[in-house]
Amino acid sequence: MKLKLTSLALLATLVIVFASCSGKADVPVPEDAAIVIHIDGASLSSKLPWDEIKKSEWFNIANQEVKDDLAKKILDNPDESGVDIKSDAYIFMKTRGRGGYAAVICGIKDEKKFEAFIGKVREGDKVEKKEGLSVIADHSNILTWNDKRLVFIADNPDINSGASMMGNSGKSRRFDTDSLLKFAKEVYDLKGSKSLASNSKFASLMKEEGDVHFWMNAGSLYSNALPAMLAITKASLLFEGNISAASISFDNGKITAKGRSYYNKDLAAVYKKYSMKNMDEDMLKSIPAGDVAAVIAMNYPPEGVKEFISLLGVDGLVNMFLAEAGFSVEDFVKANKGDLLLSVSDFSFGEKEKTITMYDGTKSTYKSTEPNAKILFATSVADKPSFEKLMTILKEKIGQEAGASANDFVNKIPYLLKDNWFIAGSDSASVHTFGAAKTDHSFISKIKGHPMGGFLDIQKFISGSKSSFADDSTATLIADQSLKVWQDIVFHGGEFKDGGTDSYMEINMVDKNTNSLKQLNSYLGFIAVKMREQEKRREEAYRREWDNPVMDSVQVMPAPAK
Repeated sequence: MKLKLTSLALLATLVIVFASCSGKADVPVPEDAAIVIHIDGASLSSKLPWDEIKKSEWFNIANQEVKDDLAKKILDNPDESGVDIKSDAYIFMKTRGRGGYAAVICGIKDEKKFEAFIGKVREGDKVEKKEGLSVIADHSNILTWNDKRLVFIADNPDINSGASMMGNSGKSRRFDTDSLLKFAKEVYDLKGSKSLASNSKFASLMKEEGDVHFWMNAGSLYSNALPAMLAITKASLLFEGNISAASISFDNGKITAKGRSYYNKDLAAVYKKYSMKNMDEDMLKSIPAGDVAAVIAMNYPPEGVKEFISLLGVDGLVNMFLAEAGFSVEDFVKANKGDLLLSVSDFSFGEKEKTITMYDGTKSTYKSTEPNAKILFATSVADKPSFEKLMTILKEKIGQEAGASANDFVNKIPYLLKDNWFIAGSDSASVHTFGAAKTDHSFISKIKGHPMGGFLDIQKFISGSKSSFADDSTATLIADQSLKVWQDIVFHGGEFKDGGTDSYMEINMVDKNTNSLKQLNSYLGFIAVKMREQEKRREEAYRREWDNPVMDSVQVMPAPAK
């Protein structure tokens, strides 16, 4: 058996994820890494021990597929791999000039065991000794280790593909194995200010309780992504110094994610001056009574939009574009109050009859199963004449740019401008009854009191979709099981403090008493079994068809009379 180095890296991470203990003082990640994932194996293994994983359906299926004795021993006891199961795992991506690379790092406990393991799964490969490291190279990947640490490096030129995609000149660079070895050696030697551990924001993230920590440095990730046209502006402020951080936890009955976005001083000044207010609770109550399946709502300061455009240095370009339509940024600020709402209600799938015109002018009618829902959009209006002007210009632009068919489609959308609100949607009754009565929807208590928030009822979307795959028994079984596991998703945030904004999201499960990681493990096992059963049925059906082919009937014509 000869595994690819990428497969080895995945196996090492899997072992660490579910079997390690925490030790975050030593962070083997460069301080300018673009994306970083830290996996706290100690916390994860306490919630889902390896012995429990071994009892799961998906593990049993995977174990049956493995024929090699050593691999089976490692699956039974990760210590047999030689990997230090008391080290944390780090995965990171880093740009490097016009290229970049990805890395997986974990600890080595028994170097001889690990070398025996590598010798088995990479049979025939020569382990070279270079710069005090054991090295195996495989095209664009390199695996290195010493008696303390394993570092896997993979060439990743696509991390810098934004340059060519956004119109910049030059191509992404690919690195040879000598360069990848140099990058690996740098990881082993990381210390002090060269390590991400020296970053106070990253240190703050690592203090947050969480099974997984996520870090993204937009300045490092998108440093080459600006198109040449915007290079003369200050659009780089969208990236430089902006960092997103999040901690993810698997708790009883839910999966939670706490996030924080940090901004450079210029953006932070705009956020501070034009802070978002809490969303309008009456706006949420104005949604007509019904089976609400999803909602996104927010409050934003229109004046802040103008300031933001000015800060980026594109106000001249924006006003020049809007001037052609007889509008301006000032008109937008004057027209809008800053409240936005989008909701989806009464979601289902149903059969619809459709008619299309064929190439010869004839009409063909057919039936199609499509989603049905009442979609509602609402935004608060500050100045009615200014908003009406904006609506008129948008309709004219759609007609000019998108053509008559798009204009006809827009004209069919019911909308209303009343009581300082613009309301539009797919259902005329919902549009006209918005705000007519106040309904205290159950989701409001979960998202109110924040500048922005959202709610998605997983149960309603699964139940509403079941009719679309009624003929697929496996999909129906998975949907039924999903209804027993998943409940809803709630998120909110937008509060600005200490130079950044906070956010929170939770994925709620039906069972509130069992850890979500254990539930996820069981759920994935159920899906693995059902998918395997379906695959076996398909194989058996194919085999039967192959063994007993259906012969076309042949009509034997009588011989002509002599």
